[in-house]
Formats: sequence, C-alpha cells, structure tokens
Amino acid sequence: MGLDPLGLEFESYSVPEVTDELREQTGPSYRLSISVTSGKMKIQTPSTASVSQVLDEARALGDKVVLSKTDTSIVALALDLGKEGKTPIIVSDDYAVQNVAEALKLNYQSLATFGIRQKFNWVLYCPACFRQYATGDTQDCLVCGTKLKRKPVEKEMAKQRSS
Repeated sequence: MGLDPLGLEFESYSVPEVTDELREQTGPSYRLSISVTSGKMKIQTPSTASVSQVLDEARALGDKVVLSKTDTSIVALALDLGKEGKTPIIVSDDYAVQNVAEALKLNYQSLATFGIRQKFNWVLYCPACFRQYATGDTQDCLVCGTKLKRKPVEKEMAKQRSS
C-alpha cells in the first residue's frame, strides 16, 4: 500500500522478500530504498524457528495455502521482534496475515481495509468429490485432482490487535 516509513516516529522493520516483490523505479521502491539508507527501516530475515511456528499455525488454521513466503516471513519477523522484548505491529491488509497474527497474539493494523472482524479456522475441500482436508499441505485433491477450495469451519471474534 506504500506505507512511508520516513514519517514514522518508531523503528520499522521489513523482510528481504518485500524488497524482492517491489518493482524497481516505483514510488514504493524509492521510499523503501530511502528509508533503509536513512536508517528508518531495517531489513531483517526471521529465524527458522519463527518461520516454522508461523507455518504450523497457518496450517492449523487452514491459511497456509494462501499465505505467501513474504507473508510468512513478515509474521515470523514479528514473532522474533516480540521475543526481543519489542511490541511489533504488522501493517497489512491481507486477511490471512491478520488471521495468523490474531492466532499468534501479535498486533496488526490495516491501511486501506477495516481488517478482520472474526478469526477463522478453515477447512479445505474438493468441490468435485467433497473430500475434506484438515491441513494446507496440498492444493489439489489427492483423489480426483480438482483444485481445492476453502470454507470456514470455526469463527470467533477477533481481538483486533492493533494500537
């Protein structure tokens, strides 16, 4: 969404995957480059243990199939920063990121959306043969090969962990 870290009054962090996603010579790429150069933004790789914890939680929730590597890294970095005694706030409009952050009791904030109102546990199912899959380790039905879809099986009110 083009959050400008230069205008923030607190430390900002991101992951290398975000820089890889930005197209060069665009406004967001320039803002990121200037922010990193000025020291307002730190690029940090999350620990493998935190990445693993995020993937386990995303798998349990059914969000693993929609969580990108970048999304996973961002949430994992927030876990690492929390372990360092910081109080990170994940800034993302991605509902899967917010859902996993909610489950991990991490703070998050939306930029352009209202954010999640409910935390979901999802189940993957095959729309052709109706077989259900509890984890997000596959994207296609193991029986008939049809692309799986998701539907919520449990809902609870989100705590809206934002500041």
